[in-house]
Amino acid sequence: MKRLHIINLEKMGGAEKILLQFLAHTTSGSDSILCISNKIGSEITTFLGGTELTFANQIFQGNTLKYPVFMRSTVLLRKIERQQADCVIFWDVIPNLVRKIFNSKAIYYDHGCSWRFPQNNKTLSFFKKIDSCIAISCASKKVMEERFKLTCHIEIIKNCVPPPITFKKKYDEPRSKIYLGTASRLDSLKGIGIPILIIQELKKLNIYAELYIAGKGAHEYALKALTVRLGLQQRVHFLGFQHNLTDFFTIIDFYISSPVTEPFGLSCMEAVYHGVPVVFPLIDGQPEVVPNGKCGIGIAPTLTVLQYHALTGLNIKFPHQVFNPITQTMMKPLVLSPKECAQRISEVLVNQNYLTLSQNTLQHARSHFHYLDFIRALERGFSGRKT
Repeated sequence: MKRLHIINLEKMGGAEKILLQFLAHTTSGSDSILCISNKIGSEITTFLGGTELTFANQIFQGNTLKYPVFMRSTVLLRKIERQQADCVIFWDVIPNLVRKIFNSKAIYYDHGCSWRFPQNNKTLSFFKKIDSCIAISCASKKVMEERFKLTCHIEIIKNCVPPPITFKKKYDEPRSKIYLGTASRLDSLKGIGIPILIIQELKKLNIYAELYIAGKGAHEYALKALTVRLGLQQRVHFLGFQHNLTDFFTIIDFYISSPVTEPFGLSCMEAVYHGVPVVFPLIDGQPEVVPNGKCGIGIAPTLTVLQYHALTGLNIKFPHQVFNPITQTMMKPLVLSPKECAQRISEVLVNQNYLTLSQNTLQHARSHFHYLDFIRALERGFSGRKT
């Protein structure tokens, strides 16, 4: 079976990471990529290997000369059909398809963009030309159904990442110091101001804590400025983009996930693999990754985006609703309260429940995260067969 993957590779994110790992571990079929971005992120290029790759907008491969905008939808369809793939997978993108693709099964693979695609003619027309969808979580499936009233088959294949080759288990309760960590793109949706504010709140509780931030992005300068304004330069460390997070997870005691929307949460899964309890918002697909109270601390977000801006000076631009997994309804986006996060972390330390949480995460990973099963499920899903 020949698969054609259509994706934007300008920046590394969850979808890009899953594709690269799939290409490295797939055991059947052949794969090629049609890249709809005009360039490939430097952190992505290294891992593409020998996969055949074509740029959708380039007139000549390897040349920066591009088709005029008015021609691109027609050219895209021509380049797709020229590949003669058995299935065409759209990774979190909905390009303008002028008609249904001939002789190929078209699959939309949602990695969270269904939360924010506009409900307009382009989006609805795209989904009419799709044969089936793959959702990375139950939340993803419900959002697609709620927003776009889809009638095509939607298969839930929960995300997964490879387990670490080796890591150091946690053997001691945190004592005089605790170390927090967060790893993501440093953009507005990730709410990275919250982990910084948690350090400030823990300081008020006379708990010495440091924060390690792995990742890069547009908000990096503003986050560093916030750190300086709060006088936390000695307690907040910016690590930049990290290819391998095992050393990062070895350092930290708690992983802080603070987005306003998160369809799944791959970094949370990596934390669970490493025995690191997670503090996370009860939104979207987060509780599907981290069982609340067993492997981490799930907290209903209560801060508005305006309150977040008042505390951090950072804006969150997300004019859409998020999924509330408790009420199974859509709601306006809210942000974690750093004060409540600090209080809940303090309770774990006082009650000495940390090692129980850490051991639970390892047990949960062993019983629920099976990466090779995930790869086989994707292979079946891409072929149109039910998993």
